[in-house]
Amino acid sequence: MSRSLLLAAALGSGLLAAPASAATFEVVSGSGIRATGVSSSGPIGQSFTSVDSVLTSIGLQFNSLNPDSPNSPVTFTLREGEGLNGAVLFTGSFTLPTTINSRTPVWYDFALPNVAVTAGSLYTALVSTTSSRLALVYGPDVAIGGPNNGQPLSGDAYLPGQLIATGSTGGAICRGDASICDANFRVSGVTPPAAAVPEPATWAMMIGGFGLVGGALRRRRTGTVFA
Repeated sequence: MSRSLLLAAALGSGLLAAPASAATFEVVSGSGIRATGVSSSGPIGQSFTSVDSVLTSIGLQFNSLNPDSPNSPVTFTLREGEGLNGAVLFTGSFTLPTTINSRTPVWYDFALPNVAVTAGSLYTALVSTTSSRLALVYGPDVAIGGPNNGQPLSGDAYLPGQLIATGSTGGAICRGDASICDANFRVSGVTPPAAAVPEPATWAMMIGGFGLVGGALRRRRTGTVFA
């Protein structure tokens, strides 16, 4: 059977696989002025609601509070649920680039080995390290000076999750109401297409296609000439 006939049969049967849909969402809650030390506040990170069924990477924004400190590896952990006690879905050690050496926020994406999750469920991304070099950028930013000193300059940037920390986040706002605080983060993932279930009319076309295949094979055998 020719390739064109096979393609036509596949199209008629509706069995050609659709490509997986990819999604990335990004939340920026702070400008980089607010950041807290990873070693003093860690494990620290962000809870979020997945929009995909497979996660490929999770990014966080960092800067450096102490550039002269050792650039020790960072442990990244992905847990089920919101908080520090959910089942571990992935953990790994990463060495972030030494170019993160100022108060300017820099994105770093932790690559994941296609971790299966449930779309619409909560998960928590956490980082920890032993060095005081790195800081995690979060928000909201706050007013500096004046009658509104220390007051948030914006509201909650991401309602489905919040900043998660074990130590001081460096601000009374987060200690008093953690739900308003969010890390700058982004999540990338894919959602494989659902398996197609042929309708009755499609079954008929499939059977017809199989009949064409069988007929073509029979004609090819009967037309064979032996010397």
